Amino acid sequence: MLSLWLVPHALPTPYEGQVQPGERNYDLEVLYHQQAFEQGLIAVDARLAEHPEDKDLYWTKARFLFEIGERMPSDDPTIDREAHYKQMLEVVEQGLKIAPGDPGLRFARGAALARLATTRGVLASLWSAKEIEADWRFVAEHPTYRYASIEGIQVLPCDAYHALGMFYRLLPDRWIVGVLAGTRGDLDASLALHSQATRCKPHEIKNWKELAATQLCLGLQRREPKQVQQGLQSLDRALAIEPRSDKERTDLRHAKMLQDDPSMACSYSRDGQQDRDTTDLKAP
Repeated sequence: MLSLWLVPHALPTPYEGQVQPGERNYDLEVLYHQQAFEQGLIAVDARLAEHPEDKDLYWTKARFLFEIGERMPSDDPTIDREAHYKQMLEVVEQGLKIAPGDPGLRFARGAALARLATTRGVLASLWSAKEIEADWRFVAEHPTYRYASIEGIQVLPCDAYHALGMFYRLLPDRWIVGVLAGTRGDLDASLALHSQATRCKPHEIKNWKELAATQLCLGLQRREPKQVQQGLQSLDRALAIEPRSDKERTDLRHAKMLQDDPSMACSYSRDGQQDRDTTDLKAP
């Protein structure tokens, strides 16, 4: 078992595609790194007014909106999270009209659709599952696209592995889901993808937390105590990392929550526990 004393983030060596000073829109990268998301949103809107043809501004705006959404309390009924993620999706769709095959925009569209799904409920949003999967697989399997923000807060395709890992855990592995959604859950694929994410970003709390969720889910569903123990060890890895942001502090709280109650793992989402009961689903 790892020590629960917090250890500093081990900053990675530069990733492929690392943004550099002097590049177009680098000032917006700085605002993202500083977690000045509201300020970044104002800045990117001003730049879009001058350069509506710049495809990168659309996924940059979507990323600011995503991070603002991540800080919204999921249990506050006065906040319309669905409207917020619909706005994010609209921004991405505008960018995709300019650059339909852009990996940054494809990743952002998958993120917007996924957050809409977990906000509404996974089973209520099966219509979007195939598109989310296609967008994230496009990025994860892209032969040349590489991107990394300052200090690797966002890294592609690494973050696409992480996203797909969550996707295949939360989506139930049921025949009826495959009929209705065109795809279905796969815990073995989730495990492989999260393991890949921890290899490319071992300093990320969320990567170890989500790997743990899949390991715990697998172990409990298949009655494999060794897999459950590996999940608890992954949570120790997450809890041993010093958080850099409020978002990561939330991830630490959630890691402790999973540690206290591993039975939450299969349905766990940052947006709240998801209903994965397929009993009432019916084929058309």
